[in-house]
Amino acid sequence: MLHGTIPSSPPSSHTQLTPPPQALSPTNTLIGVITCKLEPHRSGTYRGYIAMLATQEEYRGRGIATQLVRLAIDAMTARDADEIVLETEVSNTASLKLYERLGFIRSKRLHRYYLNGNAAFRLILYLKEGTALKRPEHGMHGEGGGGMEMRRDEAELYS
Repeated sequence: MLHGTIPSSPPSSHTQLTPPPQALSPTNTLIGVITCKLEPHRSGTYRGYIAMLATQEEYRGRGIATQLVRLAIDAMTARDADEIVLETEVSNTASLKLYERLGFIRSKRLHRYYLNGNAAFRLILYLKEGTALKRPEHGMHGEGGGGMEMRRDEAELYS
């Protein structure tokens, strides 16, 4: 059974799906979970980020991870995300196949990314046409640029 709790309020400048979408066994034991966030990026995009995806070993190969990622993609798309990014170890072929099957592409190799010294691939899923062409705006670091301003619907959360 998959659970995806999605808050009904509009996105804030940093939206986390709380609790994260999760998969439960018939006995209500946690067997899979995905953690993600959504926030403005310096490029001017509204960027989703998948921080973690885990499925208990004995439940792998049943499509649970794929369903969890689809839940996360759907939730971030519903909140107007432009793109979704993540990192995965270059040697994690199962993870690479899963994400690439869902439309993610390899955007760069990150040498010595993990604490164990292993490299990672940054993967990205573009949700809107033209997102890949956006570049960071000038005037960052508190000068009103970089797409970090709150959108009107986000500002209403704090008023």
